Amino acid sequence: MLLHRLNAKTLGFFPKGAFEEHAKLRRIIVAFESDGSCLGYLLFRIGRGRASIVHLCVSNVARGKGVARLLVDQLKLETKSLEGIGLYCRRDYEADHLWSKLGFEAASAKTGRGKDVAELTFWWFSHGHDDLFSRMAEPDPVRQRVVIDANVFYDLHTRETPESEDSKALLADWVQASIELVVTKELLNEIAKSADEERRRQNRAAATGYTKLSADDTMFQSLCTELRPRFPESVTLRDEADLRQVAYAIAGGAPFLVTRDKVLVERCEPLYRSHGLMVLHPAELINHLDSVEREGDYRPARIEGSRLKSALLKTETLEAAVVDFKAAEERDGDFRKVVLHCLSQPRVMDVQVITDNANSHVVLGVMDRHRPQILTVPVLRHSKHPMAATMLRNFLRACLAAAADEKRSIVIVTEPRLADIDKNILNEFGLALCGNVWAKITLRSVGNLDLIRKVVTDLRIDSNLELAKHTALNAINAAAELRNSAACAVIERQLWPAKVIESDVPTFIVSIKPKWAQHFFDAELGSQLLFGLREDLHLGVEGVYYRSAENNNLTVPGRILWYVSKDTGDGSMTIKACSQLEEVVVGKPKELFRRFQRLGVYEWPDIYEAAGKIISKDIVAFRFRMTERFQKPVDMDTLEGLGIRAPFMSPRKISDSQFASIYTKGYALA
Repeated sequence: MLLHRLNAKTLGFFPKGAFEEHAKLRRIIVAFESDGSCLGYLLFRIGRGRASIVHLCVSNVARGKGVARLLVDQLKLETKSLEGIGLYCRRDYEADHLWSKLGFEAASAKTGRGKDVAELTFWWFSHGHDDLFSRMAEPDPVRQRVVIDANVFYDLHTRETPESEDSKALLADWVQASIELVVTKELLNEIAKSADEERRRQNRAAATGYTKLSADDTMFQSLCTELRPRFPESVTLRDEADLRQVAYAIAGGAPFLVTRDKVLVERCEPLYRSHGLMVLHPAELINHLDSVEREGDYRPARIEGSRLKSALLKTETLEAAVVDFKAAEERDGDFRKVVLHCLSQPRVMDVQVITDNANSHVVLGVMDRHRPQILTVPVLRHSKHPMAATMLRNFLRACLAAAADEKRSIVIVTEPRLADIDKNILNEFGLALCGNVWAKITLRSVGNLDLIRKVVTDLRIDSNLELAKHTALNAINAAAELRNSAACAVIERQLWPAKVIESDVPTFIVSIKPKWAQHFFDAELGSQLLFGLREDLHLGVEGVYYRSAENNNLTVPGRILWYVSKDTGDGSMTIKACSQLEEVVVGKPKELFRRFQRLGVYEWPDIYEAAGKIISKDIVAFRFRMTERFQKPVDMDTLEGLGIRAPFMSPRKISDSQFASIYTKGYALA
């Protein structure tokens, strides 16, 4: 009673008779020093199957020594058979944050009856006995429980920021089929800290829509003690809340906790081995779920038979990718956020990483398919690897081909940190700078100038991309006026992989031996080679091929249809690919070898052999680019049906209608 009088201003009036009545009912728990002095007391009531704390008071000399915890722990033991323990505490009291440490949750609030009309928070501790609601909250046998921390909860319900979109990705139908988002009582305590009363009310209402994870209190308190070394020595209230959130997740048996707090993720990384809890960024969880569901897409695959590999990025290698691909003046954290955002949308954004045979990073590129008509490349980075420029071209070619195959008529590169070499490559591929983005129209169309013009004219595109449309239409109009093969070839470059027929652009069927096809485009044959492919040449946009000068009728500009001959049994005797013919040069073997060595997979002995081992004999070298591998090889029966018969000892010129039929079948366009 003396201790009460010393703290009556905080505790309020309480008559002597009330103390005596509670003492008779054994409703006062007292903590004594060894000399008999009173260190503190807890006075409580019992009614309607619950205990209610009326007073919790600790003497000034004993504060900060764990007396309050001892008193509350004793009350928990005394009232185990009851539903739980509750109390009201003013929000503005210094001790308000104590209750979350003791395992209570801020369940609700009301206005006090005092003159100052102070808000009172109702704190509740459940003993966890089964009831109707607890049976309804039994774990789903199919979906894994994922605890969301406060910042993810606010992302889902009150925030509209770029970062919050990563958390909102957790609500995707395919994600929800695998996980159940749950909360702990610590989330309610976080909500109670808000200074905005209306915000607190709205967030409490939103929190009721989640299953609340039940956790054994003894285990929770033990985990708080065990995990404390993982947090700073002088912990803030934020650190304390994180500690309790993690402890609740482990005690409740949840396999995942999601947070956007990078520091918390790093602190808790060892907890998977010791306690079975993975603390992840939302994008990391989504990446984990997607990589399990689409395991094959995340498995590195050799690119066109080379030793370079391409795969979807896993967050396990994210940090190394950030180091290798961030710009010099860019902060790690800023670039990490960009990549994490892309990883949070795996069903519409492919984050592809290309590595060499030693797993060194070469290129990181993202294909974004959010918009139905557009393929966007928001991230386009390369390392300082010697193959970087080659693989950047290879990735861009893949983007253009993917867009055309998916009937997306525009490719946009929005990467904000392009180096000069990157911009040169974009120009090389026909992308135009439209404001602060690079854009290009790409069509998988085969038709005359009028048809191609109509397709481009009918495109509905954003006003800021009109320059790309005008560039294409200008090329088409110029070709219509000039009516020559050179002008039409410009269109095929500009709108690749579009093909203009009735254009005087000649097409030639060229026979190629399997041993050379495997270097240029034949992935099935190339994949059989463990060594010997020169990736810098094999994967380039350009290549060069040599043949005898006899019966040479190749003209530029033109197209090449590659017929893979039988040779020693490896060939398919089908047309497998199409290329743009850029240059045809007749000359002596050594002269041509020096001129085109940077582009050819040929060594000098191969060229010497092509010249019949006569160095004074003329041979033909022809340069080609933008090779497209057919989805379905065109066999000899189809060719003969078009009036085209083997053998192809020299380049065979075919008509526009024959080419259109072959190309249409190769890409199953009909």
